[in-house]
Amino acid sequence: MTSDSPALRRAIAILRHLASGNRPISAGALSRSLDIPRSSTYELLAVLDEQGLVAKAETGYMLGAGVAELGSAYSRANPLQRLAQPMLVKLAEATSGTAQLAVLRGWETIYIAKEQAVSSVAIITATGVRMPAYLTATGRAMMAGLSRREVLALLSGESSFVNRTGVGPRNVRELNAELAASRTRGFALERGEITPGVVTVAAAVLDAVDRPVAAVGLSVQERDVRDLGAGQGRDVRKPGGGLGPGAAEEALESLGTRVQDVARRLSRRLR
Repeated sequence: MTSDSPALRRAIAILRHLASGNRPISAGALSRSLDIPRSSTYELLAVLDEQGLVAKAETGYMLGAGVAELGSAYSRANPLQRLAQPMLVKLAEATSGTAQLAVLRGWETIYIAKEQAVSSVAIITATGVRMPAYLTATGRAMMAGLSRREVLALLSGESSFVNRTGVGPRNVRELNAELAASRTRGFALERGEITPGVVTVAAAVLDAVDRPVAAVGLSVQERDVRDLGAGQGRDVRKPGGGLGPGAAEEALESLGTRVQDVARRLSRRLR
């Protein structure tokens, strides 16, 4: 290991931390969050600023234009992302939702592409953002294609299950039950685990030997699912008003079918 490896790891940690938020972060906050000496933080930020990878704003630092250049180069070189983008655009426009493409990295889901309709709900799954895979529909869709032993291996570095909104699996047993339901259903389902009031359905993209390499996700507002269910043309109203649960489930099935279709087409293109 060369002597500059710690500095490189710290610089990467700074970039990832800046990527996880949507506001400038001060050097002091970066130093505290990442446990990097303040002097080292300033030195690394100066180099990253010089290379265009970060930019100094009035209240701190944010990602620079150089990161977008690297991302564009990656997109051009990445066949998965390149093939998926037009499919995600059509999926988002057809559903007035937000379509994403994600991959697994250990126990985390990383979003590598995102397309959203003009009227879609604002969600935090921007490109490059990492989330606990067990909380996300995209992560569960991929994990559902793995064995229990493989799932345990992915979670080996996670000491406890994170909970963002009060819902979601709290242990391996509950996660395995959720993954079993995803296999039976044919797609994974997330109801407010990341963003309250937002429902996400997802299906895995498979390689030539049927191993999950990515997942296509679709996020919509929960009230839009209810409206979609109300438009199914059935007796969907509960006594006294409101939407019956059967109609909402049918609407989710419809969205899940759309996502499965995109995932299957992308799988075929990859093969």
